[in-house]
Amino acid sequence: MSLMYYSRMKAILNMLPLLVQSTIPATVVSVYASGLEAKLYQDDLSLRNLEHYSYSQARSHMVYLHAVFFEKLAEQNPGKLRLVHIFPGLVQGPSFDGPDNPAWFRFIWKWIVVPVFGRWILVPAEESGQRMLSLASPLYPPGGADKSSNQADAMVGMDGKPGSGAYGLTWNGENNTKPTRYAKMDKSEFSKQVWEHTNKAFEVIKAGQVFTE
Repeated sequence: MSLMYYSRMKAILNMLPLLVQSTIPATVVSVYASGLEAKLYQDDLSLRNLEHYSYSQARSHMVYLHAVFFEKLAEQNPGKLRLVHIFPGLVQGPSFDGPDNPAWFRFIWKWIVVPVFGRWILVPAEESGQRMLSLASPLYPPGGADKSSNQADAMVGMDGKPGSGAYGLTWNGENNTKPTRYAKMDKSEFSKQVWEHTNKAFEVIKAGQVFTE
């Protein structure tokens, strides 16, 4: 969670003064697991209770945390930021053939997965790169953007509204947020909780202490 959530949000906050000075809207992209939110332990955001912890549960929490933290940043910086959390799919990159993988895995990947199933389950690296660059297009306007622009063409944001500035996307750039996952919670209170939790973590660590909440 330190690598996939906390460090990413800290990097964005550190760069925020420069991002908002840009004469054009800045684009922030976090490549991880948008759309894979599932169970949420709202009283244990960082999963300190080991009975709650698993990789899939941590991934679920990080998707929720991305969503509301990005929405908060878009709200606080109208017209300045487009923030994207995207699930890139299974991208066909060089790491799968790398020497760090066991020989049996490389054999299966090269001679079975890619030729037999690749066309259905893999996203070519070049295509993935092009799609990432497209996230800076007007299809994903910043929150609070000029409403005189054609908002009907804007992608639906994490809050279910077109052009909200914070977007949860799947590999092809389409909205991938699961609104039913947020419908049963007080999202305003959850957003406040996540914002305070995350910033407190940064304050504690900056002071040279260990964050334990």
